[in-house]
Amino acid sequence: MKQRYFLLKRTHVHDRLCTLADGVYAVALTLLVLDLKIPEIPGLSDPQLSADLFQQIPNFVAYTVAFFVIGFFWMNHHRIFESVVVCDKWALQLNLIHLFFISLTPYSTSLIGHYEEDRIATIFFSANLGLASLSLSLLASYVLPLDEKETDASDGTWMEIHWWEVYVGPGIAMMSIMISFVSTTGALLLWLFILLKYAFLVNQISLGTPHQEPLNNSRI
Repeated sequence: MKQRYFLLKRTHVHDRLCTLADGVYAVALTLLVLDLKIPEIPGLSDPQLSADLFQQIPNFVAYTVAFFVIGFFWMNHHRIFESVVVCDKWALQLNLIHLFFISLTPYSTSLIGHYEEDRIATIFFSANLGLASLSLSLLASYVLPLDEKETDASDGTWMEIHWWEVYVGPGIAMMSIMISFVSTTGALLLWLFILLKYAFLVNQISLGTPHQEPLNNSRI
């Protein structure tokens, strides 16, 4: 039998990595809405329908939080790989770990709807998002350039990422878990503060200039 060989490359283009990530993000965002149930009994009166929708408020809160936080992770993932050209096996593995927690998010969100006001469900949900954020931060720390900028910045602005920005997501997760002992709804809504980081980033980009000089000693 003729011998066959398997080529192991040290570096890879990240096209397929990003394609897989986009698919997982898209499926996760879609699955989130499946936990929002319409009333099973047709012909409900307005008061009955209002009461049924009121009971689903925890589902809507969990859906809203999870949707926008996952969307935030996807935007950051996109920006990370706009800043690099190639990746290696460790980047592929870190990306896979991150996608594991993203794919788990619809399940942890569903727990909120089925066990509303349950602290354990809220803790599981916050831990899931915290680990998704931490794994994305580790991925960024590994693949983003430090001192040398590897892509043409003619249509963008290189920005320095401060060390504290890396731990915003895990920090919110820890705070959310602590707040869940007082208010599960407050613990969920706390996650919306992560969107302030995105608003801050957009503001910094709008203040930058397309041909801004690269920053020295950039760190993540």
